[in-house]
Amino acid sequence: MLNQNQAVLENKRIFLVEDDVLNLAVINRVLTHHRAWVFQNYNSIGIVIHVIQNLPIDLIILDIMLRRGINGFDVVKEFKNNPQTSHIPIVAVSSLDPELAIPQAKEAGFDGFISKPINSVTFANDLAAIMAGEHRWVVGR
Repeated sequence: MLNQNQAVLENKRIFLVEDDVLNLAVINRVLTHHRAWVFQNYNSIGIVIHVIQNLPIDLIILDIMLRRGINGFDVVKEFKNNPQTSHIPIVAVSSLDPELAIPQAKEAGFDGFISKPINSVTFANDLAAIMAGEHRWVVGR
């Protein structure tokens, strides 16, 4: 049986963009433990199209450093400029230096930032707060 904390993401549709397979597995495990529906893109090609094909989406988790010359700062701008996806909250999950990355994330249009490695105890609550309209800028816990 789930306690209230475990149900915080229940039935939320979360699109996860992460190109590191270990990080992808860890984040996916935490999300599914909290009963979220997880859609993934690990190759960083056609991210906006993949999200549109899976609408409705409640949240996008986006790594900043992606392969193939793409970065999360550029991708978030594409989402925010597309009328089909502009309303979806987007959180950056990154191992970049938070002192440098958080101001850039705010400017690019992210709704939150969580530094890697994620804290599996607080991660779901941070995501739920972002989906509820809060902005969270979480630096290593």
